[in-house]
Formats: sequence, C-alpha cells, structure tokens
Amino acid sequence: MLLLLSPIFVDVFIESAEAAVTGSIRGHIQDDQEMPVPGAVVRLSGDGIAGEMSATADEDGNFTFPSVPVGTHTMQVSGPGLTPIKTSVRVRLDQVTTVPVTLRVTGSEEIEVVSELPVIDTTQSSFSTELSEEVLHDLPTGRSYQDAVNMLPGISGRVDTSAGGPGDGNPSVRGEGQYGNNFTLDGISTRDPATKTFGSNVPFDVISDIQVYTDGAPAEFGQATGMLVNVVTKDGGDSHFGSVWYGFDVNAGRAEYLVVNLETHEEELSPSRDFMGHSIALTAGGPITREKLWYMLSLDIGTDSTTYEGSDTTSTSQNIGGFGKLTWFLTPDLSLQYQLSGEVGVIPNSASSSQYTEDAQSRDSQTEMTHMLSFRWRPDAMSELQIKGLYSNTGIDVVPMSGDEDAPQFYNLETGQYSGNFDSFDYNDRGRMGWTASFTRLMDGSTGEHKVKAGVEQWMLTDTRELIYTGPDGGLKYFTAEGLPCDAPAYDNCYGYTEYGEVGPLGHTGQLFSGFIQDDWRPTDPLTMNIGVRADKEALYSNDGELFVDAWMFSPRTGAAWDLTGDNRTLLSFNYGRYYDVQGNTFADWGDTRSAFSYREYRYNADSGGYDLVWVQDPSGVPADVSDDLVPYHLDKLSIGFEREIIPMFSIGIRGILSKTSDLPEDIDIDGSAFEIDNPEVKWRDYRALEITAEKKFSDHWLLLASYTLSESKGHTPGQFEQSSGGAFGSDGNQVGVYLDDINDEAYREELFNSGNAWLLSGLAGLGTLTDDAGYYGYLPYHSFHAVKVNGSYTFELKPMDLTAGLIYEFDSGHAWQKRGYVDLYGDYYAFPEGRGSRTMPAVHYIDLKLAAEIPIRETQSVEVALEVFNLPDFAQSISYYENDDENFGLTLYRQAPRSIRASLQFNY
Repeated sequence: MLLLLSPIFVDVFIESAEAAVTGSIRGHIQDDQEMPVPGAVVRLSGDGIAGEMSATADEDGNFTFPSVPVGTHTMQVSGPGLTPIKTSVRVRLDQVTTVPVTLRVTGSEEIEVVSELPVIDTTQSSFSTELSEEVLHDLPTGRSYQDAVNMLPGISGRVDTSAGGPGDGNPSVRGEGQYGNNFTLDGISTRDPATKTFGSNVPFDVISDIQVYTDGAPAEFGQATGMLVNVVTKDGGDSHFGSVWYGFDVNAGRAEYLVVNLETHEEELSPSRDFMGHSIALTAGGPITREKLWYMLSLDIGTDSTTYEGSDTTSTSQNIGGFGKLTWFLTPDLSLQYQLSGEVGVIPNSASSSQYTEDAQSRDSQTEMTHMLSFRWRPDAMSELQIKGLYSNTGIDVVPMSGDEDAPQFYNLETGQYSGNFDSFDYNDRGRMGWTASFTRLMDGSTGEHKVKAGVEQWMLTDTRELIYTGPDGGLKYFTAEGLPCDAPAYDNCYGYTEYGEVGPLGHTGQLFSGFIQDDWRPTDPLTMNIGVRADKEALYSNDGELFVDAWMFSPRTGAAWDLTGDNRTLLSFNYGRYYDVQGNTFADWGDTRSAFSYREYRYNADSGGYDLVWVQDPSGVPADVSDDLVPYHLDKLSIGFEREIIPMFSIGIRGILSKTSDLPEDIDIDGSAFEIDNPEVKWRDYRALEITAEKKFSDHWLLLASYTLSESKGHTPGQFEQSSGGAFGSDGNQVGVYLDDINDEAYREELFNSGNAWLLSGLAGLGTLTDDAGYYGYLPYHSFHAVKVNGSYTFELKPMDLTAGLIYEFDSGHAWQKRGYVDLYGDYYAFPEGRGSRTMPAVHYIDLKLAAEIPIRETQSVEVALEVFNLPDFAQSISYYENDDENFGLTLYRQAPRSIRASLQFNY
C-alpha cells in the first residue's frame, strides 16, 4: 500500500482532517456507437455554485467533479459534431453520483434528457445515511438534528437509557452509549469538551443535509466510537428565498395514566404529561452581489410549558437561537465563508418530576456562541483545499429555584424523593478553539484511479466548574429513612447527613492533534478499495497544569466495494476499522491535586444516639495513580453488506455488524484509600447485529427508509455508571465509573471486618472485582433484540396544491433493565444483585404522522399548512421502571409521552 501511495504523496499537499460538506460526480461520455467521446465539455450549474463548474472528458470519455455542493444541479454536455444535452443531477452528501451520458448525431439544438441515475454509491464500503432537506421537511420529526437522526437504523434515541423517560437528544448507537458520538457542523467538530455530547445547535430551517455514519466511517472521521453526524447548513445563493414559520405544540392524549407514587409505594392514576409550546422561525437567504457575495440568516424563538408525571409543578422554558452566514466568492474557485450561531435558553423547574418536590427543583440556563471561518480553493478541476477555524463557548448554570444557599436538601431512602432545596449551585464554562484543513486530489495512472484525501486538525479544549452546596455552614444534605424522618427544623434523628465544604472552581485544559490520509483506489472498474489510516494525539492537563493523559491513537481503516453487475446498481462491501474515543476534559479531574468538592459523611448510631463519621472526602487528597500502561479505549468493528437497486431509486440491503470495545478505563480500589486508573481486562463491551434495509431515495412523489435490526449489546457502559431510573446519581457520563470499587486487597478486607467496618463492603460485591464480574457484565441499558423502523412520505399533486403525507413507525422489543442494590459506602443504589440487564422492558410502538398542504400564491411564493401528530394511537407503555431495591421496585416510573399535536403555518418565498 505504501508503494501505491508514494507517487501520490508527491502530488498531494497534506493540510487537513475534516468531514465533507459536498459530494462528487463521476461519469462516462460515449456516442451512439458506444465509443468514448474525449474532449467533451461538461458544465455544471445550480444551488451553491457561483456561476458554473466545468470539466473535460479524458481520452476514455471519463470526467469527474471531485467536490460539488449538495443538491440538484443542471449538467450540460457537448461534444464535437454531436448534439448537446442537458440533464438534472442529484448530488448527495459525501457520496459519488455516477452519470452515464450518450451523445447522438441528431441535430444541433440542445435536447433535455430525463433519466433515473443509480442511487447506490458503489465506491464506498462504509454505511452512511443522508437525511436531505426534503426528508427532514416531509417526515414528522422534532425540529433538531439530534431528534431527526433517531429514525435511522442502529440508533436508539426514543428513550433516555441513562436516566429513564423520553430521549434527551443524545442517542445510543450500535451499543456504544450516548457519550460515544461525534457531531460536526459544516465539516468541523462541535462536540462538547466535557460531556462529549452535541455542543452546538442551529435553527432547523437552515439545515441542508445531515449525514450519519453508523458503520465503517473512513479515516477522516474520528474521536468517536458511536455514530458520526455531519450537519450541513445552507449557503444562500443567487436567488432570494426565505420563510416565516409558526408552530404550536399541545398535549392531545389521555388525561392520566398509572405511574408510581413514591410515598404510597403503588402505581396510581396520575395526570399524564401536559405541555404547550409556541415557536417562531424566520429564515432569509440570497445574493448581496450575484455570483460574488451570498447571505443566509435565521432566527428561532420558542417557549413551552410542561407538567411532568407525578408533579404539580409546571416547568416553563424559553429559548432563542440565531444563525448567520456570509459566503464570498473571490473567484468561482476561491471562496471565504464566515458563520455565527448561538443560543440562549432558560429552564425553570428543570428537575420537575415525581422524584423532586417543588422546593427541590433547579433553574437551568445556558448560553452558547460559535464562530466559524472557512476557506475553500479549487486550484484545478481535480483537486480542492479547505481550511476552517472554529471558536465556541458554552456557559451552563444550574441553581436552586429558591435561590437560597442556606436551606438544605433531604433525600428519602425509602421513596427516592428529594425535598427541601436543590443540592447545589453548579456553574460551568466550556470552550473549543481550533482549526482543520483538508486537501482532496483525483488521480489516474498505471495503478488505477485514486481519490486521495489527507489532512490535520488541532484543538484547544477548556472547561471550568464550581460547585457550591446548599445548606448551613458550607452545605448540608440529610438522608431520611423509616423511623428516622429528620424532624425539621432541628433535623434530629436522621439516617445520616453529608457535610460539604467549599473548595472553589476547578478547571482543565485538553489538546488534540489529528492527521489522516485515505485513498479510494479503483484498480479495476468494478472494484474500489477504501484504505486509510488516522492518528490522534490527546493531551489532558489537571487543575494545576500537570500533564495527566498523553496518548497517541492509530486507527487503520480498510474496506472493499465491489460493483457486482457493473452498472452501479449492485454493491457487495466489506469494511474493518478501529475507532478511538478521546477521554474528554472531565477525565483529567482524576489527576487533580484536589477534588471539585469536599465532604464529611455521617451515619446515625442507634446505640449511642449520635452520629458517627464514616467517610471523609478530602479536597486536597492524593490524586488517583495513573498506570504506566494506561491507553485510550478503542472499538474494532467489522461489517459485511450487500445492496441492490431493484427498481429506479429503490434499493434493498442486508448487512452484518460485529464489534468489540476494549481497554475501557477504570479506577481500581487498591486498599480503600488509594486508587489506580488502568485498563482492566475484565471490562469491555461487544455488539453484534444483522440488519435489513429498504430505501427509496426522494423523488417528486415519495421516499422510504425501512429497517429491521436484530442486535445484542452487552458488557460495560462507556465508562460511566449510567444513572438509575430510581433516582440514583451515577457519574456524569464519560469518566470512569464505580466498577471494581470493591476492596481487592484480601488483608485489608479482613482488617475492615475485624475493626467493625464491614458495612463499607456491604453491596460492593455487585460492583465487581479483578477476578469476578459479580453481575456487572450483562445486557446494556440501550440493548433490545429487535427494532423495526419505517419512515416514508408521499406527495399527491392535487391542483392547485400539493398534499404530502409522512409517517414514522418504530417498534422496539424492549430495553434491558435490572435491580439496583444499595451500597452503604456511597449512600446510593449502585450494585447489581441480579446482574446487569437481567430484566427486559415491555415492547413499545411509536407512530407519528404528518399531513402538509402547500398552496402556491405566485410563481415563487407559497403557503404551507401542516399538522403533525406524535404517538398517534396514544400508546402509554412503560419505558422505565423504578430500579432501586426498595418498596417501589418494579413500579412504572415513566410511560411513553402522550399523544401530542403540532400545528404549523409557513410562508415561503
């Protein structure tokens, strides 16, 4: 392979690593005698193209456009002595569109050709799905890219498998959990440096396309083991366009259903979730100077009020988001682009559920701002250079609704309910700054055709956090239990309490550097080899600037795509790749010289009638020891697939996926006071699936994407202890967890028993040891054996209007869940007395419907009236049970969100 790439390196200016925001066109021109037409001229014009692009056919009649804006374009082809033709070509994100052209000697006037082009990209072994603007418009989805991707195969996002309840916008993909994904905006990563979830939102109406890789992503994509989501926004254009949209959401389902009453320990009829929302969205785009300077603007304003199950308190949120983009073409082949996006949101009563009384709720506020600058240059018809820079900052504040710093919080161990006050003031600030660049080159030589892409990227990631706990004297939290109710105001007879101390803000810095090179090599016409390698370097610094993690990650990627029938309509593919996930800034706090908080924990002693000090969290305690052999965790994935276009634009496929994630980090308890961060061999996860798909690409009338997935997800979560549905805290999602916190030193175990401190070990066996999984290995919370998804729409031409019907159906055979055992050391339910994933939720169905009528007013203006119904049959199946091993165990905590309706009116011009 190095010998193959060596002549290419000479001709490739290596500058980058980023996700694509365009597609490619390749074609073959022949005459009516099936002879190639060398020298034929191909011109391309359309949305996103300033003026036109041109290419000339080589001696074999082949031509290529390596980088073309996504959308439908007009292609004109002319050859000496032959009749020129004009045809329409659809370009899809990061895919190759194959265009066969036949020129005839029939006259001199240009003729228009209408043909259905192949829709399978037979040059790629990876599996990605494009959600085009038409798909996003015609189907009943939430108005965010996070919600839209839930309809795709292999993605579990309807239910928040971390905390129970409806999904929170962070789906789990191919068994990797909600913290394993990477989100890019216009080809550059916006991933949150602390939470490793999506970091930037954009107004829904500026989204042009969404590309989602779930399997076999090429080397340019990295820093994730789950899916890779690339959101492409609109650029403007040479014609003015825009829209004004108003939407109204309201609950239209059953008035009440059975959920747990935490105080009576029974399922009782409770008012179902009730909500109402209003949204306004404005967009405008077009030329400031035609073919030179374009603009794109958008503004979203929304408010909604929600009363959750088992709660009498209404949570009202407000948000405003904006987007602006300027595109300047210095020449048709040289452009600069600047875009600004931001969002401000406030959620009072954010902890509004049956687990939080009204006085224990919080107020969440968030501000986010992202700046992006892009440079694109096509030095010739066969190559392209892109350089991009981004700066993003997010501030998140979570404070008690009361605003009171002196009132304490109470936690009832019998009911899992919080009362009194929210537990803390939590202030967060996160930043991402960096640049990427990429160079793509098409080449044709003795070894065959090559499409080579190479590049680098560099990032500086920052985060700070300050916790100020509520309660007198620096912070107090009380635990109540049966017979020990904590009588206010003296707080006597408590089961126990935690006494906090203020330690000030804590911050971390991370640096990332990545490079890749990949080659789509066609040694023969029906076969394409997708070969590449990626290298990532992560450096994480603790609070005092000490280097805590310093690791290189090398990721080979290889695949083969074989056009079995030679007509670009049948694909047999094979792909293997290694994928690393960076740890994220919060992982560095294990190397901090102090913790983000300090506390002293006390338990009631019935014999003495007083409280014993049982645990001290010292803010200046000894940092965890880092093993000399610590390495970043990685996923190895193998996929084999077959796809066939059986009628124009409609294909069916089958694929098998097998993956294993290894070297998951964990803090191992050495002797009760010392911890070591290492990669224990007994901690891993694996995934296997067989998937069948049917897809009809969008045309003038209908589209369809259907899938059946048979899968199994087992092992350990991506590093976190995912939050218990019964109210347990868990960790924040992407650090090491509580696995292996059992005492592994036998001598120290005996000492604890002899000293009367055996309670420290109570329940810890459920967390596993170095030699015994103790029930920790099992089905993961996002596991379900069977999943069916059907998404489709059809447009009826009923003069003078068009009527579109869109439908989303989803079946899930039921997620895994388990009983949570109490661990006295932590004062929470962290153990697995029956084993992880030993129980299964009931099967659930979702049916969403959209009806939209578009009525033309003038040639370029229309009005659209739409009605969307979510959970059309008003199903109310249990989607989360109370998992803590107490009197409420096994009762329904959340049910499917009730039927809701969104009515909207939109004016387009």
